Amino acid sequence: MSSSFSEFRLIKVIVVVALCLMIDVLYAQNERVDLRVYGHLQYTNENITNSGEGVNYFSLGEQDFFILSDLHERVSFLGETVVKYDNGTSSRFAPSIERAQLKYDYFKNHSLILGKIHTPVNYWNDTYHHGRVFFPTIDRPESFSYLVPIHSLGIRAQGQNLGSLNWGYDVCLSNGISSSDVFSSSPYKSIMTAVHMKPIEGMRIGVSYYNDYLSSHSPGVHIGHGAANTDYNGEMNFELYSASVAYFGQKLEFLYEGALNRTQTDSLGLSENNAQFVYSGWRIKEKYVPFVVMDFIDISDRDLHNFPLRSMKFVLGFRYEITPLMNLKVQAEQLSQKHDEHDHSHASYNLRIQFAYGF
Repeated sequence: MSSSFSEFRLIKVIVVVALCLMIDVLYAQNERVDLRVYGHLQYTNENITNSGEGVNYFSLGEQDFFILSDLHERVSFLGETVVKYDNGTSSRFAPSIERAQLKYDYFKNHSLILGKIHTPVNYWNDTYHHGRVFFPTIDRPESFSYLVPIHSLGIRAQGQNLGSLNWGYDVCLSNGISSSDVFSSSPYKSIMTAVHMKPIEGMRIGVSYYNDYLSSHSPGVHIGHGAANTDYNGEMNFELYSASVAYFGQKLEFLYEGALNRTQTDSLGLSENNAQFVYSGWRIKEKYVPFVVMDFIDISDRDLHNFPLRSMKFVLGFRYEITPLMNLKVQAEQLSQKHDEHDHSHASYNLRIQFAYGF
């Protein structure tokens, strides 16, 4: 074993010990710190019906470290760091800062938030974090990989539970799609406005608009669009219109997420893409929730932000809530995808089982 490798291991041990001591001191000095950990394990059986034998495997999911702290009677901090799969590292896992935000409650139910946030374009991204134990399904809608700007780094004005219908609003000014967590070469900023209401217990209805002008198309890693077209690096105007209807009652659970995406380039002009996600479940004896999902996305041949795609997924699932912070989900899926105008398509029937937990 080389001396440099031994030194590296020693440094890692020192860093871990230092972090543990820092957390212990933080708890001792501030009883208002709340530290949580979430994670999941998964089994997948994929059977691609028109291209040979399928594969099945176990996988370790994201491990989510979530911290909340009241720094002042009007100032709080929320941090979320996830250790997740990363093919670019030797261990195939790497840490990622998903949220780091300061919130200032300046007047009643009105707040200012500064930092890296989940862009509040729809119900899902504004409600759930990376802990799969809270997801009604095993994973997020497909639109998150293509259209939804998952993260934003900037400033957010927020209002909650206003008036008899519990209105809420969000206005965000932030670095755009082409930025990273530490730098943005674009002179432009993305803007987002959203409004929602909660007319009855368990229901939320909302709409939003997001716009970003990319002076050079180069999607950053924090936006979440891993399937983006990296061959195009020209200018682009990116717009996203979103609508959400959610109801989670004592028995019925329902969620609709709709998105219309418009991209404009000088080379191919206007492209319109859309995504529709519908989830419906029914709670039986408090802990058992059978559910169905329809997840559709259509990306135009003229779009230069993503490659062409038409995808339809149907899901029949079951969720067993062992405790509020531990559940087991099973999904049987039929997935059909067409990737371009030459009908390069495939269909698959998949089985996935996920055990999610938190503490």
